[in-house]
Amino acid sequence: MPTTVAPIDEDTIQTLDRDGAVCLRGRFDRRWIELAAAGIRRNLEHPSPLFQSFSPDGGGAFHSDIWSRRHIPELETFALESPSAAIAARCLRTRKVRLLQDTWFLKSPGTQVRTPWHHDNVVLGPFCSIWVALDAIPREAALEFVRGSHRWNQLFMPESFFEKDEKALPAVEDFYSRYHGKLDLSANETFSRLPDIEAKRSDYDILSWDLEPGDCLVFHARTLHGAPGNTLAHDTRRMVTRWVDETALLAPHGGAVVERLAAEGFGVDLTIGGPIRGDLFPVIEPLA
Repeated sequence: MPTTVAPIDEDTIQTLDRDGAVCLRGRFDRRWIELAAAGIRRNLEHPSPLFQSFSPDGGGAFHSDIWSRRHIPELETFALESPSAAIAARCLRTRKVRLLQDTWFLKSPGTQVRTPWHHDNVVLGPFCSIWVALDAIPREAALEFVRGSHRWNQLFMPESFFEKDEKALPAVEDFYSRYHGKLDLSANETFSRLPDIEAKRSDYDILSWDLEPGDCLVFHARTLHGAPGNTLAHDTRRMVTRWVDETALLAPHGGAVVERLAAEGFGVDLTIGGPIRGDLFPVIEPLA
């Protein structure tokens, strides 16, 4: 049964709607932090076919896996029973939510790889992510957001996706591309080129927070976000769940998601423009 949470006041919800991201303090107690950490350790020993290592040789490790709850019991319990669902339901202003995805990220000390600026755009409709810090993560190593970018009414793809040559994409962008298909962006008016935020940081209102274990970030999927490497002396681990409501649809360019999941043996029945349904995306109705 999902855990209830302390009330999230209306001002916080309005801030989320306005800015695209908020930080909630201490919403996950020690048992949830330890459970997620144990799940990540088990997952590293038993990676799924979707496991990714984004780091080049040398320079630390940057690992992630997706939908691991199917075979990692600790992650299954966290995804379905932690406060995440109740937080998502409140932030999406709905009585029940669907778990779209569970994932986690680990950057070891010395990791130079930056999570590039991007947003999540294969779902249309209400869609939020909840990132839970499992370690102390100071602002200089934490996830960052461009305030209000979810309201720009644009879909962005990295600059490298618009290149016409066959040069290899960076590891993180290559992973991102697998869920957006072989898009011909040269004549595609759906997507805009992602601005070079790092080169012109002073042009943007960038949000970030110092995080303690148990703090979480809640953000709308189309809020541009990215994260630096890890120059700290300890791992930075984040447990992530992503949530939609019953009106969310698979975007017209989301066919690659279905193909990717089918290729890896996931039993999904999704159609372009159709609602998010199926056993992989369970409905949770948190207690009031």
